[in-house]
Amino acid sequence: MKKIKENYGLLLAIIFLVLLISAFFILYSQKNYNISNNDSLRIASLSPSITEYIYDLGLDKYLIANTTYCNYPEQAKNKEKIGTFSDINYEQIAKLQINTAIIHEHMADQKTHLESMGIKVVVVNNNTIDEILTSYDILGKAFHIEEKADKRKKEIENNINKVKASIKKGKKHKAVVSIFRNYGSKVTSLTIAGGNNIYNDILNILNLENPYKDYMPYTEVSIESIISSNPYVIFDMFHGRDTTYAYNDWKDIPLYAEKNNKIIILNDTYLSLPGPRIDKIIEKFANEYIKVNND
Repeated sequence: MKKIKENYGLLLAIIFLVLLISAFFILYSQKNYNISNNDSLRIASLSPSITEYIYDLGLDKYLIANTTYCNYPEQAKNKEKIGTFSDINYEQIAKLQINTAIIHEHMADQKTHLESMGIKVVVVNNNTIDEILTSYDILGKAFHIEEKADKRKKEIENNINKVKASIKKGKKHKAVVSIFRNYGSKVTSLTIAGGNNIYNDILNILNLENPYKDYMPYTEVSIESIISSNPYVIFDMFHGRDTTYAYNDWKDIPLYAEKNNKIIILNDTYLSLPGPRIDKIIEKFANEYIKVNND
């Protein structure tokens, strides 16, 4: 009888140990869960820059749908389209059985609607350089790919630091970034980069002073305001192909930048898409500025 009790106790101990080990491995596997093992994941991207994050982090095999304007990288054009971020086709999202959507912070209405459909929503932001880098942390945690996300984040940070090192320190000139303006005629008004956006951050990296840094992130001002601030250099985000017209629009406006050939026309579309290519955007601004900065 005593031997039977001893054997029974040993059996219970073994069962307990097996259960303990099983629980440990379950917890360990959850902690080290790799997104590549989740074949049920079906992602929708609600903006072009978010689509870039998805491809940059190798999540594209789970990307089922994106917006009309998601055209980079090239493969993104072939994904199912669900409208634009301001006009989402929720019926299409439901039809495609999307279970995860990635959106920007300002898309509160879309977030509410998606969550009411039982869809998990991951929120990122890209107003500033810091927010872009933080988006890698958010996506890494959300999809359990922290190591990969952190690696990409550090690569971008290293590239930005290289640009910083290439900029001469000295007199801090005034600079304006024109985001949008009237085209094809003499400039009369502009939407400029104020504070709290990537372009203001870029001016800081280039050791330039933004006279509109205390304004809203994107603010419309008159040409008279620009003349009054008289910037040393103007970065003109030109939304067209023939940059000759862009230069002509500034001709004979009484500005230091115009008289001294320091109006920089920037017409690459990626410059208007803050996201994973932020280091390339900064590098482009820096290279063009270095060309005209003779002081």
